[in-house]
Amino acid sequence: MKPSVDYISGESLYRPEVVRWRRRIEERYIPPEDAAVAVLLPCSATKPYSASPSHRRFIAAIKRGAKGKRSLVHEAIMTSPLALVPRELENLYPACCYDTTVTGHWSEEEKEVLAKAIRSYAAKFKGELLCYAGEAYAEVCESLGIDVIAKDNLLSEDSLKALEERIREALMDKQGTGYNPLEPLRKVADVQFGLGAGKALICEGARVRRGRIFYKGEQVAAISERHGYLALTLRGGELLRDFSGYVVELSFFPKSNNIFTPGIEHAGEDIRPGDEVIVVYGDEVVGVGKALLNGSELAKAERGLGVVLRHRRKAA
Repeated sequence: MKPSVDYISGESLYRPEVVRWRRRIEERYIPPEDAAVAVLLPCSATKPYSASPSHRRFIAAIKRGAKGKRSLVHEAIMTSPLALVPRELENLYPACCYDTTVTGHWSEEEKEVLAKAIRSYAAKFKGELLCYAGEAYAEVCESLGIDVIAKDNLLSEDSLKALEERIREALMDKQGTGYNPLEPLRKVADVQFGLGAGKALICEGARVRRGRIFYKGEQVAAISERHGYLALTLRGGELLRDFSGYVVELSFFPKSNNIFTPGIEHAGEDIRPGDEVIVVYGDEVVGVGKALLNGSELAKAERGLGVVLRHRRKAA
């Protein structure tokens, strides 16, 4: 069962997980390099967005317009308080399971937060940006010089036809590329562990079967049904050993799955409670699991449980 969270006031803009989401999209997310056009869409009450009736129709219109060039179109969803949710990250917490009050009015603060996120996205995107949304979404996009296809009656046949035609127009002289199912997972890994983690963990030739990721016949990670992030295996931990922001260094070889803080010598500064971490003793990855404290607390606390391992290396 997925967690759920309500964002019902202006203060929600500054909840820790919301601020962290916006920062990670700004610092750790790179739009697909092959995409030629990006469509900015409004959010929906149903999560993930792609399961909503409105987004199903948006996606269908985009597919009709793109035809065999679907991989050249990227989609990002505009919302408050998260600002921007790339389509391939819509299953990640908190984007996968939040609810917010709909008043029809956006504060100037909300608009500026969204504008900042779109400017960051636009600076990294090499293609053309389009907006298919009304109300505050359209207002913000227009202020940034982004072409707004339709503002009203987004689900009408005329509006959807306009979206379809605009996509076809944008891709007219572009060459399509094949869809790579590994790329969305690489984006997840980048956002979770830092830029470059996706290619380090999910190498060319990797395979995905029933929510588990394999490379050369060995499982490296699994996709969490609860929050969408990646749960590592020992092999996955070895592949991400250099992403030190999520490494916990021990002074002993663990003999149980419970790691108490007195045995922790150092912990990455990016670690927050609930994060996936790679546990190291000497130069060897000896475990992977969940942190119960942040990095500073893991390194400084003199008592208490710090990390619970999912996988642990057995002593030789």
